Amino acid sequence: MAEFSELEIKTILQVNSNELASMREQGDIEFEQREHSYFYLLPEKQVEIATQLNEQLIDWHVIRHKFTLANKPLAPKTLLALNKLVYRVLLPINENIGKPKVTYGFTSFKLKNFIQKNSSSGTAPSLDQHSAYEVNSKGNQICSRGGAACDFYVEGVAASDIVRYIVNNLSFDRIYFYGNDRPVHVSFHLESLQHHLQVMGTSDSGRRYPASKAFGEDAKLLAEKL
Repeated sequence: MAEFSELEIKTILQVNSNELASMREQGDIEFEQREHSYFYLLPEKQVEIATQLNEQLIDWHVIRHKFTLANKPLAPKTLLALNKLVYRVLLPINENIGKPKVTYGFTSFKLKNFIQKNSSSGTAPSLDQHSAYEVNSKGNQICSRGGAACDFYVEGVAASDIVRYIVNNLSFDRIYFYGNDRPVHVSFHLESLQHHLQVMGTSDSGRRYPASKAFGEDAKLLAEKL
C-alpha cells in the first residue's frame, strides 16, 4: 500500500497540521514515525476510491472502442506510474474538487494499435504518455517520455479551475488545457516532473495547435489567465 509524507497526506485529505495531529492521537489514521518525520497510510475509504480511479484508467476504452482484448499494463514501471497518477493527482482532485471522470486513460500496445487503425484523429502515442512505459513489438518504448497520463473532467467544474488547482497544489509532469468545456490532460512522471502547462489553441479549420506554455512558477501565472 502506498505511503505518504505529511505534506502529501494533508493535500489529499484537505486537513491542516493540527487536524492531522488530532487524527494521529485519536487513531483515525495509520502512520509510522521515522526520526523526526511521519509517514501515513490512507484511510480505507480513500483506498476504495483510489481503486475505483485506477479501474477508470484501465477500463476507460470500454464505452468508446469495440476493443475486446484486455487493456493490461505489462511493464512494471507502468503499474508504478499509474499508481502515482492516481494517488498524487486524481485522488486529491476527488477529495478537494469532485469525482474525476476519465475519458482517455492507459493505452496498452494492443489497444494503441487498435485506436491508430480505427480512430487515430487527435492522438499522438509517441508523445502523449498514455502508453506509459509499455513497449512495441520491437521492444522500443511507445512513448519516449514515459510517465503516465489521462484525460478527465469533473462534472460541473470548469477545466480552468481544475488546472489552477493542480498547478498550485499538486506535483505533475504535463498539463494540456484545451478549453473550459474540454477534458484536462495531465501526466505524472517517475523520474522528473516538468511542471509544464501547455495551452492549446484551435484554428478556424478546427485544428489544434500549441499556444501559450509555461513551467514551474510561471505555470501558476499562466493558469490564472485561463
